[in-house]
This record gives sequence, C-alpha cells and structure tokens, in this order.
Amino acid sequence: MYNDDPYDDAPLGPAHRGIPPGAHNDRRPAEAQRMGLSRHTQEGALIEFAAQLNATKPAHRFIAFLMLITFATPVLFTIYLLL
Repeated sequence: MYNDDPYDDAPLGPAHRGIPPGAHNDRRPAEAQRMGLSRHTQEGALIEFAAQLNATKPAHRFIAFLMLITFATPVLFTIYLLL
C-alpha cells in the first residue's frame, strides 16, 4: 500500500496522501463542520465522540457524566482560586 522504495518515481495515489476528513460517515454537529473541526484534531475527536453517545444507554450516560466532571473540575478550581 505504501511506497517504501526510495528509487520508485511512480506518482502516489490518493490513498497515500491521507484520508480526507469527509471520507467516512460524518457524525459531527453542523457547528463543528462549519468551524472545520474534523476527527483528526483533538477538539474534533472529542466532539465526534460526544456526538455518538446515546442518552438511552446507561453506560453512555455514565461516560457523559465523567466527561462533564473531567472538563468542569479545572474551571471550578480556577473560579475557587480567584475568589
């Protein structure tokens, strides 16, 4: 699949240039798409992961709660230190 021969002058096909962000099933919210966030960035990967969570499944609700605690704790500590 990859061209490992340094002496081969054959042009590389599209598969060698990377996967375009819209090549797979895109579950990002419209706002993330407009901002250009894809699953290949840290922020876009978190948004896509959160968008795939299903609120009817208890395990997904637990993961969403853990994510909320993870991201809210530093903000709360910062506010506490400022007061």
